[in-house]
Amino acid sequence: LISVANCEQARKTKMTSLLQDKLYEVHMQAPPPSKDFHHLTITKNEVMWKWWRISFRPNQERNCPKEVKKLHKDFIMDEQLQKQLQSIFGKKMLDYVLNLCQGHYDFLVRMPENLIIHILSFLSVEDIGQLSKTCKKFRKLCNTEEFWERIKRLQDKYTLDAKTIKFPAHKRPTNFSQKPGYLTQMQRRQTTFF
Repeated sequence: LISVANCEQARKTKMTSLLQDKLYEVHMQAPPPSKDFHHLTITKNEVMWKWWRISFRPNQERNCPKEVKKLHKDFIMDEQLQKQLQSIFGKKMLDYVLNLCQGHYDFLVRMPENLIIHILSFLSVEDIGQLSKTCKKFRKLCNTEEFWERIKRLQDKYTLDAKTIKFPAHKRPTNFSQKPGYLTQMQRRQTTFF
């Protein structure tokens, strides 16, 4: 049981190393009647919340921005700060920030673009179309010419590699049932694009 937990922790550590330092960033004006401006940043280790008080009163002195920085574990324990964040950014945002602080990352969206494109090169056109409907990042990525050109290059490379590989006679499969999934993988590669 301990070795399973260690393996899971090692896997999570490897995946976390793929993440950029800044996990999420958002800014907005506070709900009426306030005109204050708020900026929220979540990094791998901290929650940073900056705000600027906006006032139209001519006699009010200049207000400098204020900032709160908390480590993830401290933010999870600070219910007062969570209530303030919820009043400005909303319940869904608070839930999302708490999930990030607890290590529940949406890894696929946060991976480097070249790695995402490599993974997507294994999907069919229909699957990519469905994936592009899941979030703004994938919709933006899947609707660029550069993306489709890179996917086509990867597809062509894998198709060419598969056609030119020569197996030694003693290792050559006599039928495709000896290598499960081989035929379907090759069919998907050859029929995916264009």
